[in-house]
Amino acid sequence: MRPVEFVDFTCPWCGEPGEITVDMVSNDREWVEDCAVCCSPIVFRREDAGDEEIPRVAAQREGE
Repeated sequence: MRPVEFVDFTCPWCGEPGEITVDMVSNDREWVEDCAVCCSPIVFRREDAGDEEIPRVAAQREGE
């Protein structure tokens, strides 16, 4: 496993596709970043991916 992975997501606010970097070394499983298109805050949650190389990431509107 690499220390950083790039994962595709869809903004839950505007629907635009994007790519997020996921720190695989950190124990943080939740963080907030703004959408590069609409600037709305997105809550990202890293989910266990089992044996898969690329982690799964859930993207939700902040406050949901």
